[in-house]
Amino acid sequence: MHLFSVKFRLFIIVGLISLVSTVHLQAQHSVELYSTEAENGLILNVKNDNLFPVTIDVELELENLEPDVRKPYIFILEPKSDVRIMALNVIEEAKAWTYRSEYVYYMGNIYARHNDRFAYRLPFRKGASYTLSQGFGGAFSHKDHQEYALDFTMPEGTPVYAARGGMVVNTEEQYAEGGQNSEYLDKANFVTILHNDDTFADYTHLRYRGVEVQAGQQVRTGRLLGYSGSTGYATGPHLHFVVKKAVLGGGFESIPVKFATKDGIKQLDEGSTYIGY
Repeated sequence: MHLFSVKFRLFIIVGLISLVSTVHLQAQHSVELYSTEAENGLILNVKNDNLFPVTIDVELELENLEPDVRKPYIFILEPKSDVRIMALNVIEEAKAWTYRSEYVYYMGNIYARHNDRFAYRLPFRKGASYTLSQGFGGAFSHKDHQEYALDFTMPEGTPVYAARGGMVVNTEEQYAEGGQNSEYLDKANFVTILHNDDTFADYTHLRYRGVEVQAGQQVRTGRLLGYSGSTGYATGPHLHFVVKKAVLGGGFESIPVKFATKDGIKQLDEGSTYIGY
């Protein structure tokens, strides 16, 4: 007799963005673990229907089956992929075998390595100037996983441009209000872009219906993404920008980046004003 069961837990990614909690819910069943029969047991496969890479962490309970890979059973799934992750081989053919699997998955590649040589473009119009009101390690809210986020103060409706090219993998523009009450924590409009090194960039607090791109769209550096605002948990109109990568267990960590400015390639200083370049 051969018995098996499969369970999954949908992993919710919560990204705190300058005291704004932007909740990214992966579509139900967007990652599926399934088995196919093999000559000496089973093959385990995983399908990822998302536009972004996914990290999956699998737990197995086995009787009379031997995996052909070692623990931990952690795998990176490319966007829109369907791959074999392991074989479960029968140990003693005369005996019954059973298996039970449980898995979690989360947005992003935990092994992503940021291209530190890349110089980001300032995310606003060339020739326009805006002040960096909160920089790396900003005392107000740039701590822990948001340590390397940046806040540019700018009037509502200011055009926001891609600081680096990539694929748009998530957007939100349905929210019209913002403020410092907890009710606004998950009500920020944003654009998320996946870069070619599997890092992401968030452009957050965009105005109501202020997004000019859509999920699945490839964009180049300097492409118009939308318009700034103050939606979600915000003290006033500004653009929150952060580059991030996935970490084991879910969530993200921010990454320090450099920008091309009129004074050369550099990290930006809190309180300084920068001219689009």
